[in-house]
Amino acid sequence: MNAAEIKTAILKEHTKPAKPVEKRAIFGFEGWLFKPTSYQMEGWRQMANAVNPDGSADEEKQKLAAAKLVQISFRDSENNPVFDELDLPVIAGMPDDQIHPLRLAILRINGMNTEGFEAVLKNLIAIIGIDGVYALLANINAPCPNCRKDTPNTSSGSSTSASNTGPPEGQRKAIKPSSSEKS
Repeated sequence: MNAAEIKTAILKEHTKPAKPVEKRAIFGFEGWLFKPTSYQMEGWRQMANAVNPDGSADEEKQKLAAAKLVQISFRDSENNPVFDELDLPVIAGMPDDQIHPLRLAILRINGMNTEGFEAVLKNLIAIIGIDGVYALLANINAPCPNCRKDTPNTSSGSSTSASNTGPPEGQRKAIKPSSSEKS
């Protein structure tokens, strides 16, 4: 196949109607979970990792992240969304026993298990935004991928890269437990 034929085949596959993945209910009203697009999932990731201009967590947006998953995935059998963006506060206010099982099912159909969910979000925080990358990577003793100033200078034994200076002041350094503490 040449490039044009590959593109045509991909676009043809992409434009097929989406199929419902799993039947679920909210307050006894049944709908279907559809696999969201990568664009929709990126909107959810940005909401789940939202930060204020000062770098602190934007708790208001982060609280709406579970509601965003429901909003983008819960649909009728014809793939019409049940909720829109303006319904996020209403969805977020629904009881956890209605929303939490949906959230877990949506993550599962998107290939994310519940154990890896927090790790996915944590790792995405380190990737999003140039300003926040350095500080997060410095905390895990990794070199900054976006700048050369973190590469240790091997010509001088006294120079230490910023990413290898250890934990920030006031933060205890992790130590291995002794063999008597393990049991």
